[in-house]
Amino acid sequence: MTNQSEKLTEQKKTRGGGFQILGGTFLVIGIVILIWGFFEIPMNQWLGLDFLSFAFSGMVLITSGLAICKAPSFLTIVTILISALILALYIWAAAMGMGMGMTILSYIIAAAITLWLISLTLK
Repeated sequence: MTNQSEKLTEQKKTRGGGFQILGGTFLVIGIVILIWGFFEIPMNQWLGLDFLSFAFSGMVLITSGLAICKAPSFLTIVTILISALILALYIWAAAMGMGMGMTILSYIIAAAITLWLISLTLK
């Protein structure tokens, strides 16, 4: 009987190991992309589309890694909000090529997705 319970506890311990590795990998890759963006793009172009695409993709990977690793919810929500802020800056920088209606629609969709992800995190 004790042998079976030991096997169950060993299975419970190793069950989340793959997701922890995946989340950690996402975190590391996201941090590398952010650092790469800081070194690749000059400081006076940090509000341009090139740097913002590095920053947004890095923050999305960091947020995904924190969510997969089941980090504290306040930390995940902070990274979601930072990602949404970077996305808003990206939309603002790309607004010259889009019309006013498309820009407003992009902001509304970004805000809706941000609120939806925060509500999923708080559950």
